[in-house]
Amino acid sequence: MKEKEGNNMKKKISAMHKAGFLKRILTLLIALVLVLPMTVQTSWAAGTSYTVTVAEGYLALRNAKAYDDRNEIGKLYTGDTVEVTDSSGSTYWYVYSSKLKKSGYVNRKYLANSSSERTVSVKSGYLALRKAKAYKSSNEVGELYTGDKVQIADASDSTYWLVYAPGLGKGGYVNKDYLVKNTSASSTITKTVKVKSGYLALRNAKAYDDSNEIGQLHTGDTVEVKDSSGDTYWYVYSSKLGKSGYVNKNYLQ
Repeated sequence: MKEKEGNNMKKKISAMHKAGFLKRILTLLIALVLVLPMTVQTSWAAGTSYTVTVAEGYLALRNAKAYDDRNEIGKLYTGDTVEVTDSSGSTYWYVYSSKLKKSGYVNRKYLANSSSERTVSVKSGYLALRKAKAYKSSNEVGELYTGDKVQIADASDSTYWLVYAPGLGKGGYVNKDYLVKNTSASSTITKTVKVKSGYLALRNAKAYDDSNEIGQLHTGDTVEVKDSSGDTYWYVYSSKLGKSGYVNKNYLQ
């Protein structure tokens, strides 16, 4: 009897060990199932960088998905970048701001990136970047020329879209009718600077004046011509300087 009891006891202990082992395995599997969706979502969103785009003021970083002064935890301005970690919301996305070293919610209509890039196309003159959705000279905050790139933040309006202009480092509204998805390589005209000595001034106005110089270009530097309608001064973009402005066309070849 004692031998049978001992065998039975061993079987019970063995069964208990097996049950405990299976329980631990089950607990681990449940934990993995709960964590897995979050891991997949984070890895999908990680690395998605967007640029804050506002025509005026700032974009509030919030601790809740609601427009309320009380939930503001930071201020983001045009040109600031954020990392989107959750884009499942229809209005508010969860982002991380390295500038503020904080995470929170922002209105997605004020975010733009290169995936929504368009090219400016005008027959002559420029496309105005505006601080309001209206055709007024008083609301112009920048000039965009054929070939300039913009990133769309909000395309909900029938006429004016909110865009970020990397060349200007500004956000604002533009008439969508002057934006195209692609531009052919032949439409981009590249010229090389050639001066006998000194430099060719990049200017913010069509005039020879020391006060309007915004950069210096030297022989061998290249520029992209955006507007060649002027008799003396052409509007160009310098990738070296990261700026657009006017130069005397007689020093381009």
